[in-house]
This record gives sequence, structure tokens and C-alpha cells, in this order.
Amino acid sequence: MINLILLIIGDLIICLLQGLYMGVGIRESAGMANISAMSLPVLFFWLILGWLLKIYHQVPRLKQEPDRGSLRRALSHLITEVIGIQRIFRLLIVWICSSLFAVFWQTWYWNNILQRDRGISVRFTLWFCLAGISFLTFWRLAWTVFVIVRVLARRNRFIRALCYLATAMILLYQVPAAILTIRFHDQKYTLQDIDKLPYQTALVFGAGVYQNGEASSVLRDRVNTAVELYDAGKVDRLIMSGDNSDRSRNEVDVMNAIALKAGVPEDDISQDWWGLDTALTCYNARQKFDQESVVVVTQAFHTTRALYTCEHFGLNAVSVAADQSNYNIFSWILWYLRDWAGLTLTWINYEFIQ
Repeated sequence: MINLILLIIGDLIICLLQGLYMGVGIRESAGMANISAMSLPVLFFWLILGWLLKIYHQVPRLKQEPDRGSLRRALSHLITEVIGIQRIFRLLIVWICSSLFAVFWQTWYWNNILQRDRGISVRFTLWFCLAGISFLTFWRLAWTVFVIVRVLARRNRFIRALCYLATAMILLYQVPAAILTIRFHDQKYTLQDIDKLPYQTALVFGAGVYQNGEASSVLRDRVNTAVELYDAGKVDRLIMSGDNSDRSRNEVDVMNAIALKAGVPEDDISQDWWGLDTALTCYNARQKFDQESVVVVTQAFHTTRALYTCEHFGLNAVSVAADQSNYNIFSWILWYLRDWAGLTLTWINYEFIQ
């Protein structure tokens, strides 16, 4: 039953993420009501069609008895059985039909309810279906491995012990990140809290620059947030820190240009061309620019690691989240996962290595 529940939940999450990637409420905010109105019918369509084609029908019937014969033969039989019960051909039909339904339903909703012209592109529809199949394939492979390991763990004490050990290590790995997130919570602000800022220098972290020299939305949001703080009189100096080691990564130059264009005087902008990562940005602010306290300007997913790094290098810091754009859902998830994983690695580095 656990296998079946996880399979259905995972399928629906992948289906929902595919719909969100289409642009529902991400690049143009539509609000939760409209996101739900566009997403829930697709999920119901998936469940109904999946029930009619019985793509989950045999999942609970997976045999748990140990196979006789060699381990290799038993494992081969188990893999074949787990893959076979997924009814790949029927699953493919459900996915293609659900993807097409999502495209037509959400396009209709945009055009008729939100009153925004959004035509159907055959090329995009094809890409949408293919991309969704790749997401679903990855999830189904992960589920297959999970079921196989779960069955083997029931049959073999050694594998069961390894599973318990791996689970315990994964849980323990989250503890430092959780503690740091709670610890620095009171040092985090948004633009709505600017009256409370205690320091006068904004430390702006660099981010991606496109090949055409334009700032990514993440970088532009950071600079624009710093400019708003400056215009409101909450900070009187900006330190632009980023990677300027190569022409293709001229982050500081791009950041400086945006701030100057927004009306910030050049004398109030300092440039750190060697802020190659979070640690170097904080180190340079303390050692090269002789700062004792700063207002860190970066996206919310990065604030805990930035504040912790500043503290490590002797900087008093608070942060202001620079989330002004509606970011792509997949990029947003990856950013948070990357920084969450990086928090524990940073803690290990600062507490036990450096």
C-alpha cells in the first residue's frame, strides 16, 4: 500500500510541476486561485484516465516472498516484476493525453478567464509532452529503485541495516541546516521591513550574467533591491561583489551599470571584482573594505548561508531578501535544494576544517 500511495503522489507532483513550468503563475503572477483552477482539472484528468486504463491496478500485488535460486536471478526477476507492473505503454498514453489536456485547458483559461492572449504552439506542445515524459521517467526509475530496495531489505538483514543507517545519516545531515536557519531567522528582513535596518552598507552578491551582457533576473533583483534601500536612505553605500575574472562573467561591471543608471552616485559604489563565491564576498567585505557590519542583499534561499558566512569572517550582518521576480519553478526548487545542502557542508567546513 505504501508503494501505491507514493507512486500516485509522485505522479501527481510531476504532473503539477509540468503544469507550473508552462508558466502558470510563475512568470506572470495569476494568484493561487487561478493556479488551482488551471492545475486541479489536469490532476483529476490524470487520475480518472489512470483509473480507466488501470495503470495502478497491479501495484499492490507485488510479491514479497523471497525468490529461490541465485541472488542475481532473484534480483533480475524482481526488476522485471517491478517494471512490468507499471504498465509502461498505458502510462505513456495517460501522460500524452494529460499533457495535451493541460495545454488546451490552460491555454483556454488564459485566453478566456485571464483575458491574456496565449496561442497554442505545436512546437511548444510537442516539447511540453517530451519534457514531461523525461520528468516522469526519472521519477518512475526512482520509485522502481525504492521498491526494489524495500523488498530486498525485507529479505536481507544486511541490506535492511544499510537502509536504516542511510536513513539515519540523511536525517542527521539536515540537523545543522535546520539549526542555522532557525538561528538566523531574526536577522532576515524584506523590503517591507526597511525601517528596521541597523547598518548603513549594503553588500550585494553577484549572480549570473547572460552571454549578451544582460543581467539575469536574480542579479537584477539584487541590484534593484539595493538601489531601493539606497533611495529610501536606509543605506548610504553599496558594495557590488561578484565574479569579474573573465569577460563572460563580468558580474560587477553589469551590477555597477544598473546602479548608476538608477541614479546611485559613483562615489557611493564600491566594486569587489573577486567575490568569486559567498565566502570570498564576505571575506573581502571585512578585510579589503574594512567593514564591520553590512546589510546582505540576496535572494531568500541564500540568506542563511550568507549570514552564517559573514559571521564566520567577523561581519555583523542582517539580510534583505531580493525576491522581486516570479522565478521559474524548477530553478527556484533547485536553488533552495542546493543552498539547503550547502548549509551543512558550510557548517562542516567552518566548524571542523577551517
